[in-house]
Amino acid sequence: MEKMGESQIIDFFSTIINDEFKKEFGDTESYSIGNFSGSQDREFADFFAGTDAVNVLIEFKEKKVEYKAESRKPNREILCKNLNDTISIISRKCHFIGWGTDQVVIEAEFCPYIDIVCHIWNCTNLLKKEKIHKDYQFVQELIKEEIGVNHNEFITYINYLHKISGGKDSGGEIPFKSILYSYKDNRIVATRFDNLNELLVLRQIIRMKNNEINEEKNKQNDVDNDIGMGRRM
Repeated sequence: MEKMGESQIIDFFSTIINDEFKKEFGDTESYSIGNFSGSQDREFADFFAGTDAVNVLIEFKEKKVEYKAESRKPNREILCKNLNDTISIISRKCHFIGWGTDQVVIEAEFCPYIDIVCHIWNCTNLLKKEKIHKDYQFVQELIKEEIGVNHNEFITYINYLHKISGGKDSGGEIPFKSILYSYKDNRIVATRFDNLNELLVLRQIIRMKNNEINEEKNKQNDVDNDIGMGRRM
């Protein structure tokens, strides 16, 4: 089959994850989805997704065999050649490589990044056998927190990727620009954030607002129930 580009695979998966997040969270929780480009692509990955609980990075290729192109990224060589127990555990949970299947009806598949890419440099000491996740399976595992890492672990990993790329910032202040999606009056709201500290604050604010809205709804329901009972007496 002729090439159509990895962007088509990203668009396909973005549609899936948006749809599944909406089904799962409705308008009660926020989530983040970002397609990176430029320095963020080179430093972190093509794609970022996060719920209130966990976050992941994904590097996309049109086909699996194209993972070998990662050999042109010096920071990925540093990542693989300097893996330690802590970073390998976090990376395996939150950093993936994904690709489209070579068939008419496309599927996306995912595997922990290091367990495929680090073979390029024969850095196999801390690697595990490839574990392939299908697209819908991957999203459901993210929702159930079976993959992904919490905010603090994610900062640890982003900090590590930033440092090996020559970055000067640290922790939650590292430039990490994306969008947090939430809902207000049945409309989607997209709020930009510039680093992970801002993301944490935004998530906390939205969670508090949603809790307040739910409390008001519950109070109104109690009032309506009391009125209804009074009419029946």
